[in-house]
Amino acid sequence: MDDMKVAKNFILQEFVPPEIFHRFGKEAIWFIRPQVIKLAQFYRDWFDAAVTVNTWHDNGNMHWRGFRTPACGLGAHLSQHRFGNAFDCTIEGLTPDEVRKEILDNEDKFMRAGLTTLEDGAIAKTWVHSDCRTTKLDHILIVRP
Repeated sequence: MDDMKVAKNFILQEFVPPEIFHRFGKEAIWFIRPQVIKLAQFYRDWFDAAVTVNTWHDNGNMHWRGFRTPACGLGAHLSQHRFGNAFDCTIEGLTPDEVRKEILDNEDKFMRAGLTTLEDGAIAKTWVHSDCRTTKLDHILIVRP
């Protein structure tokens, strides 16, 4: 199946695992909240660098950085990934700690873009976990699952 563009710099395959994409095709968009895709594009524009989520569609080994099915053994049972509400990423040229610092230094802008929650860098050492769960907080929530 062909790539399905969902944002200026992203295709649907970057947000869902292969079994979901191959089974549902373009309807695999049902498994990821639109705000997650908008936030990933905001990261791409803000950092002016490639943002890597899943890579399976390019013969890479990352399958579970966006939506996670119940069969996925990664993460918490009620992880925001399982609700299509989160993504993990790396940003070219920056360490995850540098990304988190930039986000927190510009917290209001990232929150307006839809970010509500980051995973603590002590847990997410090689990636940036971002999610759009409803928190009703006036600051970004830092979680340690």
